[in-house]
Amino acid sequence: MENTTTDIYLWQQIKKGDIPAFETLYDIYADVLLTFALQYTKDTTIAKDAIHDVFLDIYKYRSGLSESVNVKSYLFKITQRNILKKNQASQKIFHLNTEYDYITPKEASFEDALIDQENTLELNSKLAFAMQELTEKQRKALFYRFNEDKPYEEIASILEISIESCRTLIYRCLKELRKKL
Repeated sequence: MENTTTDIYLWQQIKKGDIPAFETLYDIYADVLLTFALQYTKDTTIAKDAIHDVFLDIYKYRSGLSESVNVKSYLFKITQRNILKKNQASQKIFHLNTEYDYITPKEASFEDALIDQENTLELNSKLAFAMQELTEKQRKALFYRFNEDKPYEEIASILEISIESCRTLIYRCLKELRKKL
């Protein structure tokens, strides 16, 4: 991508603090950047926020901007980076992927999903190995608590131990598994 004469002129004017030049650059690229941004996220709010952040940063840090920059390329690259940051921030929402039985973030890229899958498989493997080192009673207690979602009282009844012993047993199992993982 090459700089157009207009881009170069506008960039130089923005560096000097020219607001109309800034508005013109925004008008030229805002719609194109939105279309580009929507390739990385389906959420138009995230896309628009990322673009606005790009232009806000340009204006905010205009005095420190480089003289020789490919404006169009710069705008696309920074927009992409902002969207990826915003996607990472919004990936706090998880859903269960039943095909692989692991948790993945919503709207993760293919590479992120693959890395998450490999990390989860590795962690599951370590967990399975660590679980084998527990006693049968410890494994049953964890199974009832986390797979069956049973209350401590019911687990204690099933295992024929006191409720306090049940709590302590599960706590110690988790502590041991954390140590091994």
